[in-house]
Amino acid sequence: MDESSRNNAGLPRKTLPMTDRTSPKPTGPGFFTNLWHAVGLLFWVILLRTLNHVRIHNLENIPKRGEHGVLICSNHISALDPFVIAVTAMPFFSPVWWRAPAKEELFRWPLVRAIIGTWGGFPVRRGKRDFEAIETMTRLLPMSVIVIFPEGRRSTDGRLQPGKAGVGKIVYDARPAKVIPVLIEGSDRLLPKGRILPRFFQTVGITYGPPLDLSRFFIPDSSAELSQKIVDVIMNAIDGLR
Repeated sequence: MDESSRNNAGLPRKTLPMTDRTSPKPTGPGFFTNLWHAVGLLFWVILLRTLNHVRIHNLENIPKRGEHGVLICSNHISALDPFVIAVTAMPFFSPVWWRAPAKEELFRWPLVRAIIGTWGGFPVRRGKRDFEAIETMTRLLPMSVIVIFPEGRRSTDGRLQPGKAGVGKIVYDARPAKVIPVLIEGSDRLLPKGRILPRFFQTVGITYGPPLDLSRFFIPDSSAELSQKIVDVIMNAIDGLR
């Protein structure tokens, strides 16, 4: 991701070591970027909530406007899942950045890279432990809302896959104010894998679970085993929302 794309996304120019970090004051995307987000959100609201139907469960668990340090962890069954979360939880004209990692292949095209960047997206290498992406999310999480799919890739059969230990590492290092498990159901029927255009008049369900108390894991032990235990708890909470 080049420097201009980082600046458009509100990303720092350089990721600092944990020992050099302070707690930065959250900053929002600004008026014009928020206006751009509003146009995009309106499109997805029309597609997902007018031409289709989205049932939202447990509205009280959705992050409040202006909250930051929130990590939303969802299952992943369709390319539309980030937008299902956006139209059900992301406020119009948000005072803080909402961010999400995206597969690095999307950043090969300058126009796509620029668009994703203005939405707070940043690249992640799938199938590998991407330490740079982990470090980026750890730094940005205290001042943002980050949406992440701990499975790392879409499930081909709708079943929940094991979570990646890197997500547990992010939680351990960043100590988010909230970790919210989310379960999406039916988005794979709306846009099955391999289909370009979505179907209409489908029903998608999304359930927001209560924030998880993961404080018992914040001990002087940053092992890979501990990171895996953290993400296992998150995945079990997602599965429990069925």
